[in-house]
Amino acid sequence: MLNGEKPANTDPIRLENIPGKDWKYSGGGYTVMQQALLDVAKEPFPKLLHDTVLVPIGMTHSTYEQPLPAALQPMAATPYSADGAAVPGGAHTYPEMAAAGLWTTPSDLARYMLENQQSLQGKANHVLSRELTQQMVTLGKGNWGLGLQISGSPSNPYFSHGGVNEGFESLFVEYEHNGEGAAIMTNAQGGMRLASEITSSIAVAYDWPDFRPVVRTAIKVDRSVLARYVGTYEISPTFSVTFSLDGDQLMTQATNQPKFPVFPETETKFFLTVVDAEVEFFSDDKEQVSYLVLHQNGHETKGMKK
Repeated sequence: MLNGEKPANTDPIRLENIPGKDWKYSGGGYTVMQQALLDVAKEPFPKLLHDTVLVPIGMTHSTYEQPLPAALQPMAATPYSADGAAVPGGAHTYPEMAAAGLWTTPSDLARYMLENQQSLQGKANHVLSRELTQQMVTLGKGNWGLGLQISGSPSNPYFSHGGVNEGFESLFVEYEHNGEGAAIMTNAQGGMRLASEITSSIAVAYDWPDFRPVVRTAIKVDRSVLARYVGTYEISPTFSVTFSLDGDQLMTQATNQPKFPVFPETETKFFLTVVDAEVEFFSDDKEQVSYLVLHQNGHETKGMKK
């Protein structure tokens, strides 16, 4: 995988920029980090993470073993595609364990979240010191810390992460100061929409300052304007968002997900109804649409038009 050699199905992992100059979501970067840990520890990655992270936190129903051991398979959920069919062959095997190889449960994810919250208070530092945990959740480039998305207000920040593998989509969010949070896991492609809806319901029920449903009003936009946005926008090397026209309706479809309508709030900003998300289009000095910005869960993600 590091060299992009068969049977890998991805390009070689190579340095694209001067470290620290820009931000980009990088599963490849975590694969490099995985190899660095293997080089130093001289032991299998699942054992290293079991001994140094999972067990100390109390994540006793979690493992990085790939493929999942036979003894644990009866407890594993079956992954499903967006059309409701089971993923052929079951769950994929991911050698990029640091980026995609964690088998876990919502309860174990909650234990990870509690460890972060308590570590920041100096009450539980089973894995990281208070100082290192603070570095992990300090806002950096692209609204990310070290592996966690950072958002919320300066006085009440939260950190979160979504996860998508073939047939599985999950989301967790935790507030830094008040001990609140949620972990939602689904076993179907498109499950992030359900996770987002549940998060919104939790936000209303528990009076969270973020994630509440937003009421928007659609306007009428000429079809010629909508046609300018048709095309594919690359969020990451493995994830793109495509826009197309169905009559006078602008549609969007993300990688491995169904197609959904988007509705204009202005001539350049659109919203979805299946999830709480907005898409804003930007043009270059020649008035050609060049990129979009996805606004979702308090985060902004840029996608360049291909």
